Amino acid sequence: MTIKDVEKLTGLTPKTIRYYESKDLITVERNEDNSYRSYSENEVNRLKWIKLFRYLDFSIEEIRQLLDKEEDEIKEALRDKAESFSNQKEVCENKRGMCLSLAKEYKEAPQLIEEYNEAIEFLEGDELAEVMEELKDFGCPNLSYTILLSFIYLAPVFWLFYNIQRGISGALTLNAVFAVAGTALLTFNWIRYVTQYRRHRNRVKKQNKQWAWMTPVLIITCIVGIAAVVGVMRLLEKLTAPENYLFFEYHPVAGIVLIWLVMIPVILICLLLATKISGKDKKQMEKMNDMVYIWNHLGKWRGIVIVLWVVGSYCCVTNVNFVTEDSIICCTPLCPKGIVYEYSDIEYISTGFGDKNFAIAEYKRKGEFFYQITLDGRTITFHVPSANEDIERYQEDSYLELEEFDQALMKLGIPKNASEKGYENCDFDQEFVDRFLRIINSK
Repeated sequence: MTIKDVEKLTGLTPKTIRYYESKDLITVERNEDNSYRSYSENEVNRLKWIKLFRYLDFSIEEIRQLLDKEEDEIKEALRDKAESFSNQKEVCENKRGMCLSLAKEYKEAPQLIEEYNEAIEFLEGDELAEVMEELKDFGCPNLSYTILLSFIYLAPVFWLFYNIQRGISGALTLNAVFAVAGTALLTFNWIRYVTQYRRHRNRVKKQNKQWAWMTPVLIITCIVGIAAVVGVMRLLEKLTAPENYLFFEYHPVAGIVLIWLVMIPVILICLLLATKISGKDKKQMEKMNDMVYIWNHLGKWRGIVIVLWVVGSYCCVTNVNFVTEDSIICCTPLCPKGIVYEYSDIEYISTGFGDKNFAIAEYKRKGEFFYQITLDGRTITFHVPSANEDIERYQEDSYLELEEFDQALMKLGIPKNASEKGYENCDFDQEFVDRFLRIINSK
């Protein structure tokens, strides 16, 4: 077809059609008989697309690239353009507001000019553009983070199935509520990821590429962290435990805090190593990880943080109670070597199962077995004692050390307040539940 026919079909002027041809947006063959341009149906369709893209404010160079791209890439470019129109709408609103303000208060224009010029410099400056770009990246989820959140949301579901398998019925209602909430969050998590991936495919792919290092770092951090916690506990046991001890247990809160005090430097070291191995520049890595960012900007406060960490670690390590064959050794931060008490110094025993759905101290939670002794005005709780692994009979028989300890105290006639209430909520194997009941009922 001739250029006149194309003009009628596309609404483009001959001058515009030849201009697009000169920019290599279309390729036109020549008629062999008269050397006139002969346009194919395919070129007419391309011209219609070009006309549409130009109306949507795509540049000639952008159109040249778009015409050769796949469908998904064209969709992504159109979404980005739609987002740019949204930004332009905000700019137009700002300009409209300035016009109305100047029209209303024109007499005070000299004072307003300075304020508006500062506002214009900020709105058109690189700083705002960087912030907006970071916000766009922040709004796009990456695959590694989505998978990590999925494991977190699945935790209450695993908890529910675990309790069902164990036949624990006391907390099933609460379990089910958390499991439903976790499932809903899991579904929303993946819907958000898939939706963002469809809308901003290139941006999400970029995020996935930037954060690809996070998954192996998390795995390595977990492995190293667990190994570090176990290693530190073993080292402390060797350094602080008296000879021929039977078992020991850290203060309930101190034990939890100590684990985190060990994990924090492990996590920080792994992340700092990851920043070096990944080859990312410092500025980019600071944006990618809050923990590295905070550490790099502590400056002179790093020394104070390290001192606080050391003091906290010391307080946790020295908050431990050891039990030997004839004594209890109570260690505290003020008396790290420990105060030695004889069995006969014990004034009172209290044992049973926790009855609270929520409690900071784990032994107070529903179904958790505890054994408390009172001496010299202080209460010592044994919930998860660590037995001496050098004693052969304790190696494969958990809580035997606690049962033998109870038997020794019963021989001394120490008064005991014991209750079986709530034992059905205990999620231990039946052999351990039976042992707990024997401890409770012993006299």
